Amino acid sequence: MAESGRIEFGEHKFRTFRTGKRVRVGGLNIEPVHVDHSVPGAYGFIVHSSAGSLVYTGDLRLHGPMAHMTSDFAEKAERCSPAVMVSEGTRISPKEEALIHSESRVKSEGNAVVANTSKLVVVAFYSRDVDRFKTFHEIAKINERKFVIPIKLAHLLYKLKTDPKLKIPDVMKDETILFYKKRKKSGEFAESDYYVWERPFLEKAVNYEYVHQNQSKVLFNLDLVGFAELIDIKPSVGGHFIHSMSEPFSEEDVSSEVMQNWLEHYGLHFHQIHASGHCPKRDLLHMVNTIKPRRLIPVHTEHPQLFKELFKNVDVKLAERGKTFEIT
Repeated sequence: MAESGRIEFGEHKFRTFRTGKRVRVGGLNIEPVHVDHSVPGAYGFIVHSSAGSLVYTGDLRLHGPMAHMTSDFAEKAERCSPAVMVSEGTRISPKEEALIHSESRVKSEGNAVVANTSKLVVVAFYSRDVDRFKTFHEIAKINERKFVIPIKLAHLLYKLKTDPKLKIPDVMKDETILFYKKRKKSGEFAESDYYVWERPFLEKAVNYEYVHQNQSKVLFNLDLVGFAELIDIKPSVGGHFIHSMSEPFSEEDVSSEVMQNWLEHYGLHFHQIHASGHCPKRDLLHMVNTIKPRRLIPVHTEHPQLFKELFKNVDVKLAERGKTFEIT
């Protein structure tokens, strides 16, 4: 059970794993291999069976800060000469692809926005994107601004810092980082208004008054669903909003129209600065050509039929509900 909520997984048996630790499930020998994605703990899998090996990519990319992990996966997958590769295809589209930013480019363009203004800068990114947090944390330090993040994100980062491979700063000790506490039930920011798991973070937390009074000294991480906080913060006209998330906007976000209405109301300049968690067409082509599967099955894509056009030298099979495939 997580401290901030309850998740019931039933009576299944769960085992932890890392790259290099194979897991036996019935007659299958499953080999997890780390990959780079926009959230930590992403894996591809190589399933070894008596009929041959199946490779599943999971979500992955080659343009992120940990691209070598995806290369590790591709190399291991190639060595097993897979009979089948099940591949994600999130960014496969008939339209011309937008420019694929790297995380380093997100940093340089984001820093340019922050360095050239004395106004408030608000940034929105997916809370589970640890690389993006680290990017804007560095930007805040470079520009001697406090990085104000939601308590929920602070809680996640505090738990994840126990994994040394993630290289996450200690949010409780880092002088650049402050936590943002929303006004709750009493309206007086009383400790009793907050969940038990939130309370350890309150000593280092600030509210809307601090952000309003220190607009030139703050980089403010605000969830899109939390735009109502701007009513109390009252940002000065001419500030900036960095949307460091994917386009088009997901169903979890506010709509583009609603977001633009908020920004126009407060006179905030909009910037789209993002690096995707998924491979563009060129990188997926490279990966499939490296792994050389005999059969390719696209998943996690709105345009599976395009795989037949992209991979003419591979037997592409489109998944159908209720239909099974045999490894041959």
